[in-house]
Amino acid sequence: MSAADSGSGGLEGRHMAVITVENLRYRYPHTEKLALDGLTFSVEKGEFIGIIGANGAGKSTLSQALVGLVPQFYKGAYGGRVTVGGFNAETVPVSQMCRTVGLVFQNPFNQLSGARDNVYEEVAFGMQNLGVEREEMKRRIQWALELLDIWQYRDRNPFDLSGGQMQRVAIASILVMRPEVIVLDEPTSQLDPAGSEEVFRAVEKLAKSGITILMIEQKMEKIASYCDRILLLHEGKQIAFDTPQKVFSLDDLEEYGIQPPAFTRICRAAGLSFKDGTYPVTAESAAEFFHGKDFEKSRIGETDVSISEPFFSIQNLDFHYSPEAPVLQNLNLELDGRPTAIIGQNGAGKTTLVKLLKGLLKPVSGNIYFKGRNIGERTVAMLAGQIGYVFQNPDDQIFKYNVLDEVMFGPLNIGMSREEAEEKALEALALTGLTGKEKENPYDLELHERKMAAIASVLAMDTDVLILDEPTIAQDYRGRQIIGNVIRELSGKGKLVLAVLHDMDFVSEFFERVIVMAHGQILADGNGREVFSRTDLLKEACLSQPYVTQLCRKLGFEGIYLTVEEFLEKK
Repeated sequence: MSAADSGSGGLEGRHMAVITVENLRYRYPHTEKLALDGLTFSVEKGEFIGIIGANGAGKSTLSQALVGLVPQFYKGAYGGRVTVGGFNAETVPVSQMCRTVGLVFQNPFNQLSGARDNVYEEVAFGMQNLGVEREEMKRRIQWALELLDIWQYRDRNPFDLSGGQMQRVAIASILVMRPEVIVLDEPTSQLDPAGSEEVFRAVEKLAKSGITILMIEQKMEKIASYCDRILLLHEGKQIAFDTPQKVFSLDDLEEYGIQPPAFTRICRAAGLSFKDGTYPVTAESAAEFFHGKDFEKSRIGETDVSISEPFFSIQNLDFHYSPEAPVLQNLNLELDGRPTAIIGQNGAGKTTLVKLLKGLLKPVSGNIYFKGRNIGERTVAMLAGQIGYVFQNPDDQIFKYNVLDEVMFGPLNIGMSREEAEEKALEALALTGLTGKEKENPYDLELHERKMAAIASVLAMDTDVLILDEPTIAQDYRGRQIIGNVIRELSGKGKLVLAVLHDMDFVSEFFERVIVMAHGQILADGNGREVFSRTDLLKEACLSQPYVTQLCRKLGFEGIYLTVEEFLEKK
């Protein structure tokens, strides 16, 4: 049984607090509500702490307070005390705090310096500023790049990499500085499942070596499996600070915007708990409860799927950014009206493919047909009213100075009247949970809200196709449900929703068709049950099964379940 389920937290022999937070209160300038309200906790050397909470809970603000950016950079009203490695984070200059605590930002685009032309030098940049000896720098860089599987990209410009690859570069740039404390703000949000697992294992290894880790994450199953303790925040307040087993067994978690791990939800619904009333939080401990139980293990039948006429027909498609590095090779594919997820490792060619479908890139050879017409004969502007595209990074998309203008821009440019554009914009804002934000500046919104604003700006155009590139980045449980409902509503209207994703549980819940890509080619194409039963193929594509499916495998089921609801229904 893991530390997460034993309740020990793996803290034996740890007695020295490296972080002490005492009655921390903070309010951003020009705001009335406290972003942090009376936080008090301590973290011991070598602990791996998970920080969870709904968006707006204060998680990122806390991470910035630990390195001194709050209040030194952001100013505002500050009270209480934060001590990291013996330094007062309120008064010790950030430049000095950075020698003790490293911070990996939520958005890798904000982390990279832009002062270096390749990955190798970008990762070296921080160490150069600390005066690390040259040979030691080389050793650390090679270790970090190989650990995160980006050594092969060391000579590439970081800004030419995929979002997930950029996120790995940002993580590497902090790992090599070897601070006493590392704070990571959703470091795996853009990584494929295998890459996410690599980061968690690497961070766990660092914690065992004595480095203290605090990680903000939305992946509850990972947090439950790896962390010693979990800090739960809600609207700036500290709700709980305890072992994963105790925190995820709280009765009112959903009131705080947290969905417990799939295994915990299954065991709670089945009435299977430990003697102390807590529930399992890992697949291993959940499987122990179910072994020997009378449980339906027969193969699950498939429901009939109606397939519409194709929206897209892709024939013999080749694409590269440079001739020596092909991205897509001889790709053939038809996309009908079923909601479709494209999954695969970082750098597999997923974003390149959807940009080609939108007309943002042109094939090197081959053809793409949309509703029977070759899109090569049409401009991006001509396709704008039919094919909507939401970028992976919302900051690449938004440019207006209030949210309503941002969302109305697309509809106006495809010929809608101002009245119709405003009506469509308000509908899209309601659908994405942004009602009330109409007059705010998009740049003042949090990342998850900017992502929603970008989605709303395309929804308002009422296109036949909606392409979403990593829509769940930075989204909490509520945000993911909002996006899922958008997918179902559009699909019900006969529109095609096509999404690039790394969240396998989200894929299994909301998509009828799943396409697996690796190395610029399609490895598999089918419904979720067909694709997620192919463990060999998933491994090749650096993917994993949904968490419920993993539990099915541990229990020896012939078929697989994809969601908690399906598992409980067949129990």
